[in-house]
Amino acid sequence: MKLQLLNRRAYCSAALSLLLTLPGLAFAIDLSTAVKRTLTANPALQLYPYHVRALEGEALQAGLKPNPTLHADLENAFGTGDNRFLAGHELTLSLSQVIELGQKREKRVDVVDRKSVAIQREYEVKRLDVIASMMRDYYQSLRLQHLMSWNSQRIEAERAAVEVIQGRASAGVVGKADVMRMQLRLAKSQAKQSELKAQHANSLNVLATHWAESPDFSEVKGDLNQTPALPEMDSLHQAIQSTPDYMLSVTQIRISKAQLALAQAESQANVTVGAGIRRFEASNDNALVFNFSMPLQWQNKNQGNIASAQAMHQQTLVSQDILKTRLEIAVERIHSAMLNNLNQLQRVDSDLRPVANSLLAEVKRGYQLGLYSVLQWVDAQDELFSIERERIETQHAAHLQFLELERLSGSKLAPQAAHKE
Repeated sequence: MKLQLLNRRAYCSAALSLLLTLPGLAFAIDLSTAVKRTLTANPALQLYPYHVRALEGEALQAGLKPNPTLHADLENAFGTGDNRFLAGHELTLSLSQVIELGQKREKRVDVVDRKSVAIQREYEVKRLDVIASMMRDYYQSLRLQHLMSWNSQRIEAERAAVEVIQGRASAGVVGKADVMRMQLRLAKSQAKQSELKAQHANSLNVLATHWAESPDFSEVKGDLNQTPALPEMDSLHQAIQSTPDYMLSVTQIRISKAQLALAQAESQANVTVGAGIRRFEASNDNALVFNFSMPLQWQNKNQGNIASAQAMHQQTLVSQDILKTRLEIAVERIHSAMLNNLNQLQRVDSDLRPVANSLLAEVKRGYQLGLYSVLQWVDAQDELFSIERERIETQHAAHLQFLELERLSGSKLAPQAAHKE
């Protein structure tokens, strides 16, 4: 049964690979599927359960009490006279137990409990970073797909221009140099298309590494034209204090505070109590014995550890303030850059693209009438396609900036479309 299942899987995998190589067939992956695969199989996230198990062992160790100690004392043995050999020996057997004062065990357990929360916070931070990294690669693949489409349109336009110029050259209106100039531009665009395809194939491989597999898809789904709306700055500042990074800093403060409390508790000495029985061989009598011991606290032997714990606690407090300031500065900077990009997209669509399209149409018509040269036609094409390329890059930048705002704020920011072609 297992062999049949393996054969079936191998057959399906081979069939899928064959289909992916067929022209005209494209298997696209959407963003939600990429996120699910990353959360399920990302190598960095697979280490989290081992950290949890290690901390469980630490918690077990922290909760253990000191074991009792068995004492055996033999006195007055192997002497002379009445104490020769074992004739007058005294044998004492006793059990003693260390009693931890200052709630040391409870404070050790509290430190581990705080670390457990920190492990969860660290996982949330790592999870957010892994998903953000994957999405950056996802948008890179989407960017290359748009560039391939953009370059395809350029190839078609240049191919059409070559046909027009060849017709005019056949009629003797223009020279062969005009034809060769446009053919050269067409060849460059075709070479650029091959380069973009190679970059796109590599980007898919990079994307699939986030779940440690080879790509079983040939493109990603999405539309850069659907740029997200710019979030409100007030909502971003409010969200900062609930981000995984900030919550991790809060947990680190609690850990340092618990470690300080443990260091202070360990400055209090433990006591040892015991009880046993003593055998007097000379008189054939038995007696109970009790003992109690406690170190004399002439000075605090843990003052160095306390000072170190206090310094670490102060450091975590300062680190939290620094983190908050850094997050606020980063959010404001990215928010401003995203606003500039969205405004630039509006200018491109409202002002630049219409003018560039009109210019190209006018020069193309004028070239056929002999009013303009082929260089002017080439320049008009360059202007339009340069604007289109800039538009794609600006859209890509806006998506990445929104993604970074999501990562820094630690929350989904409802990416409602603000700009569409």
